[in-house]
This record gives sequence, structure tokens and C-alpha cells, in this order.
Amino acid sequence: MKKSTPFIIQAAIWIGIWSVFTFTGNTEDRLPMYYIVTTVRVLGFALFFNLAYYALLPLYFAGKKRAFFLLAPVLFAGYVGFSVVVDTTIGRHEKMYVRKEIPGKDFTKKRPLSWLLIPPIFIGIALFGSAATIRGFAAFENKKKEEEEANRRRLEAEIALLKSQINPHFLLNTLNNLYTLAIVEPEKTPDALLKLSEMVAYILHDCAKPKVPLASDIAFIENYISLQRLRLPPNIHLKTEFPQNLPPGIQIEPMILISFIENAFKHGLTTRQTCEIFVSIKVNGDRLSLVVKNPLLPDKQSHNGNNSGIGMANTRQRLEHSYAGAHTLKVENGGEEHRVELELRLGN
Repeated sequence: MKKSTPFIIQAAIWIGIWSVFTFTGNTEDRLPMYYIVTTVRVLGFALFFNLAYYALLPLYFAGKKRAFFLLAPVLFAGYVGFSVVVDTTIGRHEKMYVRKEIPGKDFTKKRPLSWLLIPPIFIGIALFGSAATIRGFAAFENKKKEEEEANRRRLEAEIALLKSQINPHFLLNTLNNLYTLAIVEPEKTPDALLKLSEMVAYILHDCAKPKVPLASDIAFIENYISLQRLRLPPNIHLKTEFPQNLPPGIQIEPMILISFIENAFKHGLTTRQTCEIFVSIKVNGDRLSLVVKNPLLPDKQSHNGNNSGIGMANTRQRLEHSYAGAHTLKVENGGEEHRVELELRLGN
């Protein structure tokens, strides 16, 4: 909402009130003085309302209740006094602004003090109550927005911290793999370094954004798996399924899938037996499904499931923060297989 909008709305309301007093009833017998008196009274309404709304009530909501209770009677008395002055000066004789005399009406007779005080007191209470109600709702909404903003900033900071933990964790594992590859098969090292440089560029440039194109994140995963293939022994069978020709509009939080895949390579490989690793990513509209399967090795069982290290633990927290109510995660350790199934609604 623009800053000028409340003033425009309020101006429309006061003009509407002035119009009701001015153009209703028998307007044929009214003299110009009637319109002057009506305008002064409506301006008094507006002044009292705005002083209460913008000057007095903020003291109460800011916790300055002593100043509020000291100034409230002063403001109220000032409004009542203003109304009495208007009634006893320019509005003291209805004959000044009504052309036609009313039978039995003595315009020269002074009004009792109670007649002068009661109307402005009731009107003042109504105006002050309206100002307090509107200011109360505004204060409630502002507090709600401030809390939401604080929570948003807290979550952004927490997610940034989680990302900063995941990225070094991933790079450390990859560098260890490259070290082993350089010793065992040095001819494959240049290609592996090229893949790593592309992955580091993705981490440095794209992962700073809250969302990235899904195609970019899957390309990062494919690079990671290509890097892993360079070091896989012959007893490892790797099968992957990735979507092709993804629309650029589909986005995902960066590096939120890689930990599940990295976990399979870290804890599902051994040279003692045949191992099968399966990675599948499918996309249907704004729904993404990830399935990762790897052998459940006896000497690595404690590293699968809920106790799968920094990367997996942080990814679970990121899912709860960024895709709360928009994902389901199943981690199963059944028989000889560790299985991860993630369903993600990317439109969240």
C-alpha cells in the first residue's frame, strides 16, 4: 500500500461525512453560514481523530502509558472546548444560517451548558474509539509483519549456515576422491579436475541464490556422478535416470538433493562384493521424485538412515525450512538395501 493511500481514504471519509450533513434534509432554507459551521465542525472531527491516531495512541502502544493517560484528558477536553466555542460563536444562532424561522423556536435563547457538552462528548468518544480500534488493528498487523520478517531473516541465516556446512563437507569428500584417483589412475585426473571446476563454479555462483533452475541442479548432480564413475571399481554397477529437456521455469533450492546421492556413494560401496547403486530423478509438473538405492553394508549400517553425517542431517533441516508441508521423505533400511524416497512440490 502506498503511503498516500491512508490519507486519500481518510479524506474521502471526511468529505463523505461533510456531504451527509450538507446535502441531506431540507437544503432550500440553508444560508451560507450553515455550510461554514458544518465545515468547521467536520474539520474539528478530523483534527481530533488524527491527533488521537498519530500523536496520542502511539504513546500507548509504545509502552509510554503514563504520558498517554496524562495527555488523553487534555486532548479530549480540547476537542470538547473547541466544539463549545463553535456552538457559542459562529454557530450560536441557527437564524444565522437557516432562512426560514421555525414556529415556537426562540433563536435568541441561550442553550443550557449540558446541551453544549453532551453532543461533543459522545462524538468525541465515538471518534476516539474509532481511532483506537483502527490503531490497534494496525499495531497488531505491524507486529505480525515484524515477527514474520524476523523469522524469515532467521531462517535465511540458518539456511545459509547449513549451506556453508554442506559445501565444505562435499568438497572435502570430492578432494579425497581426486587424491585417490591421482595415485591409482593419473590419466583420468585432468577430466576429473574439469568436472570439479564446473561443480565449484556452480557452488560459488548459483548456490548463493535462494532458488536455481532445476536443470542446473541436475547438471551439477550429473557432473558429480561422472566424477564418481572415474573411480568406481568393476564390481560396482551404477544406474541413473534423469529427466531431459526440463523447462527453465522450474526451480529448486540448490544442493538439496545431492546429499542423498553422496550418501549412497559414501556408504554403499565396497570391493568385497557386487554393489548396485540406483539414482532416479523424475519430474511431473511441479512434482519431483527422487529415489536413491544402495547396498546396506554391515560395516557401514550406522552411517545410513538418520545418522548419515553432516550433509544428510543439514539437508533434512533445509527441507523442513524451505519445503515445509511440501515434501515427504522416506528412509528405509530393509534387508540388504538402503532406500531413500523424496517427493517434493517445487511450486512451494
